[in-house]
Amino acid sequence: MNRAHLWRDIGIVLAVKLILLTGLYVAFFGPSHRPAADAAAVSARLLGNDHR
Repeated sequence: MNRAHLWRDIGIVLAVKLILLTGLYVAFFGPSHRPAADAAAVSARLLGNDHR
């Protein structure tokens, strides 16, 4: 194996890793999983008036 082949393999592995980590981030920490952070939600949480 020559160095060019190894660098290409390392690049492919890093690219796949980056794609998978980005997918996991979006799946678990994406905008759809964030709670509402408006003034009413914060005051309800702090004052204990959270009626779910």
